[in-house]
Amino acid sequence: MKLGASTLTFRRLSLATAVGRIRRLDFDTLDLCCLFPSYCPHYDPTASNNINVTIIEDTLAGLRVATLNASMAPWNSTDRMVRSAQLEFVAGSLRAAKTLRAHAVTVQSGNKPRLDSDWNGSALLVSEPMRQAARHAESFGVKLSIEIRAGMLVETVEQAEKMLELIASPAVGMTVDTGSLAAAGVDIAAAIERLGSRIQHVHLRDGKPGSPMLTPGDGTVDFAAVGRALRKIGYDHVCSIALDWNKLPDDPTEELRRARAHVQEAFEAAT
Repeated sequence: MKLGASTLTFRRLSLATAVGRIRRLDFDTLDLCCLFPSYCPHYDPTASNNINVTIIEDTLAGLRVATLNASMAPWNSTDRMVRSAQLEFVAGSLRAAKTLRAHAVTVQSGNKPRLDSDWNGSALLVSEPMRQAARHAESFGVKLSIEIRAGMLVETVEQAEKMLELIASPAVGMTVDTGSLAAAGVDIAAAIERLGSRIQHVHLRDGKPGSPMLTPGDGTVDFAAVGRALRKIGYDHVCSIALDWNKLPDDPTEELRRARAHVQEAFEAAT
């Protein structure tokens, strides 16, 4: 199973510095994080003309971009202008993904509604701009992948399936976040098998009930079982180690090294 690293792990650093640290750990593939305006602004896809893409490619210095992780505003904002800005941002990300020969763009699903009874209405609101984004994805030959993420509109497998039904596009799939599923107490291997070919990307992090953002080895995720499930469904894309913390560690590079060793050993045991 091919492992990549997300630049999210180094969100407080410049893209060039993040790439340098990822390269020193002998990764050759990465997930390029574009979470604007300030969380992880490693690339602005709204400025993705040929010159900017060339600058990015020079910065990457041979590292392959497998996926982009892009968001700037909630899809379910009550402000139409905000939803329009999010659509423009994602469309730019999909265009950049095509130019960078990336497989997919991961997006967030939207803010979690205050009341469970509001979920269907919020999902309907999100599905309309998502369908427009899906048309962009189809035209660029790139997948749009909605992340199953704790605390967001789509945080369960059941909600993921409902959202896919609403959007109804072959260009749209799901990104599995192992830490979020662990935090919800979900059987991750069973979730992977249930979603099957609809999984377009995987963000690897650890978690435990109530804590979705841990370094692999520090939570309850059975990464060997994750590896077996991914092989069972025929998943053949990159799995990105996407580390993030509520409180940044002293040495994110060491955390990434430790995470890779733990996941790699587990995936090898799953063969």
